[in-house]
Amino acid sequence: MKKYLEVAKILFKAQIVYRFDVAMTMLATIGRVLFAWILWSAMFGTHETIGGFTFQSMLMYYVVSSFITSIDLSGGVSGEVSSRIRGGTFSKFMVIPANPQLYFVSQSFGASGYYAIFAAVATAFCVIVFGVQPTFAVNSINIVCAIVMVILGLSFMVSYHYFIGILTFKFMDSGFFQHVQGAILAFLTGSVIPLSLLPNGVLCILKFLPFTYVAYTPAMLITGQSNINDAMFGLMVLACWTIGSIVVAQLTYKRLRIRYDGVGI
Repeated sequence: MKKYLEVAKILFKAQIVYRFDVAMTMLATIGRVLFAWILWSAMFGTHETIGGFTFQSMLMYYVVSSFITSIDLSGGVSGEVSSRIRGGTFSKFMVIPANPQLYFVSQSFGASGYYAIFAAVATAFCVIVFGVQPTFAVNSINIVCAIVMVILGLSFMVSYHYFIGILTFKFMDSGFFQHVQGAILAFLTGSVIPLSLLPNGVLCILKFLPFTYVAYTPAMLITGQSNINDAMFGLMVLACWTIGSIVVAQLTYKRLRIRYDGVGI
């Protein structure tokens, strides 16, 4: 465990070099809230509430979900793994005394910790500039469950993207799939619109998928628009999917690694 903590620390410090990426992440956070402010200002012009949201609670949802989305850097894992396999440099992770999957999980969490600092600054900026009235859950248990869900959700997303990346052992170019699934995941995680606005039948199906609990449900818990029952059900579903994704990725890696002929292998 200590070596994975060291990986996280190294990646945390390494982000200092990527000032442009950090700046763009902050702008993306502000951009998502700006998009919500423009869109929902027009929608709420003739309505008091939409789907159980007031204008202020809608903005608060986007503020929180944008922060969570900003610290989710798992999307880069599939690209890095895929490019390293194609370039022949993935052999580094096959010879060091560390599990490749846990290495990338630690790497992602280390980078996310650094980005979280600036995402918090961007979030505070949005609250002030757009006049958002901060509203949080009265029950502190909801907040704790939301934090646990975010950590578990990020772990799942890294494992998911790691799995997509190692498929390059078999399919040499997974770039198209990575591009397409990115837009789909943005919708399924609730980054585009709150999923509660969808029909009940669709929402019932999504509740059994893990993506709902990456950003949407934690944001709803933090803003006090979901209850402890939603939290417990979500943690159970997400835990099952996370464990499943880890197991599937490990089995896939062990099966496909024999196809690899990278540098030094």
